[in-house]
Amino acid sequence: MSKHYLKWPVTSAELEALAALATEEERAFFRRNPHLVGAYRDRLLAVALCQGAALQFLGRGYGVNDFDVHFFYARNPAKPRLARTVKRTWASVGAFPNIAVDFVRTIVPRFNGSTRNEPVKAIQDFLRARPTPNASHLAEKAVIGLLPRQLLAATIWPAA
Repeated sequence: MSKHYLKWPVTSAELEALAALATEEERAFFRRNPHLVGAYRDRLLAVALCQGAALQFLGRGYGVNDFDVHFFYARNPAKPRLARTVKRTWASVGAFPNIAVDFVRTIVPRFNGSTRNEPVKAIQDFLRARPTPNASHLAEKAVIGLLPRQLLAATIWPAA
């Protein structure tokens, strides 16, 4: 089955809607996984729109099939991995009615001295180093900030 791409622009309205959905999903994730609260709840670096919809926001895309929202966490040495699960939901996102939104959790190891106090640098270093297939895949397109609020609409990748 071929993918259907909507050629609509992704605007700040969609980013705001995705940020709200991500906030609720983050709460729900830790309600569903209370055993991870201590290990990861306070290690969130950023939440970002990734892949094709992020390119569409930058005006360089080929349409939107779904919205890929990644939660980037600083690696916890005591629990260095999370299950690679994608949580898919369907929601109205700005002008996009009833579209798939995939929530993905990504662990970011420390690179080149980047710290949790420098979330953009940590994510950029991770994408530049491409230590995992996921990082390589993400680095092929774009990453646009959603949360925290000061990163909303910021281009995290490609790095300037």
